[in-house]
Amino acid sequence: MDSLSSRNYSKFGLPPRLDHDLPTLFAWLQGNGLTYNGERFDRPSNASLLGPEELDNSLAFAQATGRHASQPLTSEELKKLKDSFKDVSPGVSQEALWGALLDASSSIRSLSWQKLPAEAMAFYRPFHLPPVDQWGIYLLIEPLLNYHNELLRLSQPLRLFSAETLMHLIVFEIFNHEFFHHLVESTATTLELILATQGEPQPVYLRHWHQQANNHFEHPHAPLEEALANAYAYNALGFISRMKVGCKTASVKAYQQAIIEHWHFEPAGYRDAWHYKGGGYIDGGTQLLEQLLDQPSIATKVPISIIAKHVMPTGFSALMAKPYIPTWLVGSPEQLKLFYQLVPAPNEAYTQLFWPYNTDAIDTYIAKKKEEEKARKAALKAAQTLSRQRR
Repeated sequence: MDSLSSRNYSKFGLPPRLDHDLPTLFAWLQGNGLTYNGERFDRPSNASLLGPEELDNSLAFAQATGRHASQPLTSEELKKLKDSFKDVSPGVSQEALWGALLDASSSIRSLSWQKLPAEAMAFYRPFHLPPVDQWGIYLLIEPLLNYHNELLRLSQPLRLFSAETLMHLIVFEIFNHEFFHHLVESTATTLELILATQGEPQPVYLRHWHQQANNHFEHPHAPLEEALANAYAYNALGFISRMKVGCKTASVKAYQQAIIEHWHFEPAGYRDAWHYKGGGYIDGGTQLLEQLLDQPSIATKVPISIIAKHVMPTGFSALMAKPYIPTWLVGSPEQLKLFYQLVPAPNEAYTQLFWPYNTDAIDTYIAKKKEEEKARKAALKAAQTLSRQRR
């Protein structure tokens, strides 16, 4: 049976439709005046310093330096990588990790960490800023390495993280923060397309950027998008920690607790993420939809919270899935070499928190301790029941 593609619409007597690929979307956005031309990334080396820069109304663009595309490994490459690390353990304390599972707060109590916002180490360049070959997530390797080295120094007495596992956790958190900005742009673009069917196209995304930059919304957690991005990254780590209890789960729990207890060091908006972690994302997403629609308090009249819960902005509303969104590693060959030593599979690390190390011994230890703890609690419960019966 033939499908109704753009190639055979005429066969069925239907007018041809626009294709559903991103190039068609980008061209439509530009053709309808919904974009704002930004600077090119590939500029002369003496044009600027490394890092994100503010362009007019806080529209970020990349500055000149080397950028390297990060791509998913093939299944064969992944297998070879796992084989090469099959005898390499993470080099962390199994006792400390078990302690983190029992009481994450106590496990990181002595950690004094000046937490930095994600944008100190990465940024998202929207496709609403042509040229579109510049869009995507940029991970700035030198700031990442510096941040990692300082946190490693501070956390070493805890024995919870190795240099490698810590960088994996940091990269996963930072990437997912930036990916949320893609979810916001995807949501805004969806609204632009829907609104365009009802009349004149509206610049939902660029309007949101301008208004957010000027704190037009006067939100108590402004910029709300940054609070939600931090919460999204935190929640993404939580999803990973639902897996089988073991080394990775314990590492994530400890790292999540460190995030919560050090969010207050971050700038306004970023530090308010705790309001939106877990189920709080629904309320936050509803408020974000009000901002994107430029309709304050519309949620009191229209139940758009159901959209925030089930449709957008959620991971399912992304126009490009995590493994395939253009992601650029920005740094010198020397910096990239150091980074790859810590994170040999970057794409898999920041999308799945994959690391190739052999954690079997730690996982077995934690499983045994978990059974012992279960037995201890059962014995305590039985003793308490018996005590009540004797009264």
